[in-house]
Amino acid sequence: MMLVILLSIGSFTIASNPSQRWYTDVWVNASTDQVIMGSNLTPQPPNSYHSYGPSARQTELDENRHPFGAIETFCILIFSTEYVLRLLSSPAGPGVVAYLFNWANVIDFISILPWYVELMFSGGSLDVLSVLRLIRLTRITRIFKMSKNFQGLILLFTTLRKSAAALLMLFAFMGIFSILFATLIYTFEMGSYDAERKQYVREDGSPSPFESIPSSLWWTIVTMTTVGYGDQYPVTDMGKVVAVLTMFCGLVVLSLPITIIGANFDLEYRELKKLKQQENERKRRERLAESQGRPGNALQNRAANTSETPDGGRRQDAATVATVRADVEDPIKVIQSLIHESNYKLLEEIDEVLANHEDKLRAQIKDVLRRHAAGIDLRPTPLDNLKVTDVK
Repeated sequence: MMLVILLSIGSFTIASNPSQRWYTDVWVNASTDQVIMGSNLTPQPPNSYHSYGPSARQTELDENRHPFGAIETFCILIFSTEYVLRLLSSPAGPGVVAYLFNWANVIDFISILPWYVELMFSGGSLDVLSVLRLIRLTRITRIFKMSKNFQGLILLFTTLRKSAAALLMLFAFMGIFSILFATLIYTFEMGSYDAERKQYVREDGSPSPFESIPSSLWWTIVTMTTVGYGDQYPVTDMGKVVAVLTMFCGLVVLSLPITIIGANFDLEYRELKKLKQQENERKRRERLAESQGRPGNALQNRAANTSETPDGGRRQDAATVATVRADVEDPIKVIQSLIHESNYKLLEEIDEVLANHEDKLRAQIKDVLRRHAAGIDLRPTPLDNLKVTDVK
């Protein structure tokens, strides 16, 4: 399934390239603005045409051309078969309703739906084709199908879920400071309005990119996230001061929630490594037990080296066990196994001693409290020492 997912993603990605691409010269008539492709112009009056240089041209895009259409059909059939078989077997597991509304199964359904919709409405009107193009975008959800088998994506989703508060804080900081600095940069960089050009212009005559606060938000977000495309930039002194404040606030304010997210990711990663180590240790013990329990192996053929235990069982010498294991496995691994088993036994013995000690201490405390409670009624109280005259 992983290979089919990768094949599907690679197929519709490469299919977005045109089948043919070439370059041609573009000429524009200076008086009529007529556009002519190619280098042969008849007639060619002097200075009547202006060349705009070579321009890229390509054929109309067809994502279902061979072999991409066949690959898409093959992948959809595999995805559909898997989805239906798991749906039919869901009553024995989570149930049909739980299966249908599980987020991973919803992604599976959305990823295969566009192919059937396109098959039903193929050859329709232009409005239907435009809707199909939007539906076809949902194929990108197949990337998330990998999350069921890719531990890295599962780790990322778990981290984001645990960092929901930090993410909300990040977006809140981003929204507040974006509006704040967008308002400031708009105030100092909007320029003056040119009635003839019908736009705000700067002192050098170039149009101002900061014509409104919403249009200034793009510059604020790009600057605070330290991307800096350079498509918009301040030119006045006060605008540059605002830009410096925006950059510093982006570095300081946005880094605080990101630190929390990074710490959660590190914690989840350590937990994942711990689980993997435990799983590897469990598999190693199972392999070791299988190798010791095979009929006819060296461990069962050393009966002469056993002795009777007090409870009537059989006990093997540790050196014999190590020798037998050395015949089966690598000596280094056998030594490591002996050390691990010794540590585990020591921990079990320590836990048993602590439990016995706590039980004895608890029993002693209960006995003291019981004897103390039994003698309370026998002790005289201040009221017993009072005389009748004193009471009067």
